[in-house]
Amino acid sequence: MVESGPPRPLRWAISLWWVVALLLAALTALTWTVGTGAPPRPGAPPADAARLLLVHTALAAVLVAAYLVLGAMLFRRRPWVRIVLSVFALVHLLMLLGTGAVLGAQAVLVVLGGTAAVLMWRRPSTEWLTGEHD
Repeated sequence: MVESGPPRPLRWAISLWWVVALLLAALTALTWTVGTGAPPRPGAPPADAARLLLVHTALAAVLVAAYLVLGAMLFRRRPWVRIVLSVFALVHLLMLLGTGAVLGAQAVLVVLGGTAAVLMWRRPSTEWLTGEHD
């Protein structure tokens, strides 16, 4: 039996990228409803907190869109998409590490994104993405 679509590791990777995108969107929405509870730095005016929230939301929107769109593009057998997704994931990881926000739900994002990255670079995924195209 010949498999017509992407191999299982790549299907899992795509699904995980979409889960990361949806979880990030949910966490961002949650931040808007409950707030962070702390100003960006002690004694900072509320305007700074609002500006930080807007920047956070804009960055999250870019990452969510990238994970959703690029994940879907993997189905179209575009090998370069893995590189772009890996760069977005690395930038996201560095932002999380830089802010010290790798706790709780953020840690779940790191684990899911790391797993997705590993799965999309496995041999079956590579062979399918770089093999002959229809």
